[in-house]
Amino acid sequence: MTIQLSNSHEKIHALIKTAISDNGFIAIMGEKMPSIRQDIPAAFEAYSLLSFFLDKLPMRSCVFEASHPVDLAPAILHDATAGLLVALLPVGAGGLTFFAHWITDNLRSDQVKRMPGVLALPFSIERHDELEHLLPEWFAAFYVHGDPGHCIPILTLRSVLTDERFGGDWVDTALARMASFALPKEQAVNAAIVPQ
Repeated sequence: MTIQLSNSHEKIHALIKTAISDNGFIAIMGEKMPSIRQDIPAAFEAYSLLSFFLDKLPMRSCVFEASHPVDLAPAILHDATAGLLVALLPVGAGGLTFFAHWITDNLRSDQVKRMPGVLALPFSIERHDELEHLLPEWFAAFYVHGDPGHCIPILTLRSVLTDERFGGDWVDTALARMASFALPKEQAVNAAIVPQ
């Protein structure tokens, strides 16, 4: 069940503004090791896309349940209890690399990049030192033609591969994490490549 939100736009905009400020998440990424700094363009692009579409797409409150995948209609979905948000962005034919260039940099298929669909950008809202922070997830998902059965996970923040907990197979980890956002993942296709 979803309901329209009335006042969350301002909160999300404020969290985005904080994230890209001089002492926000982007700045913190810049202070870290080179493997993390390389992810700044993709993270900044994720914030920019969310900010742009926040006023253009409906925003809905919902409870993400893996057993009930979300409808892939373009919208901003927010599970306030879990501290999760996912932007479901409409992508026209040939538009994916134009507005999500850094996010889709690891998507190896030019043919897929030219297809229309829905780009899912997940975010977490975490509390640190009594402040809330909006953090982009390390993956995205592209649904070709908006089809729940044609999901392509995309590695957006490559520095996660330096984390030994991933065990080398980020796709399985991404698919498991997608369940937290109730994103459809049946028949997911690994159409991403990790540059070495």
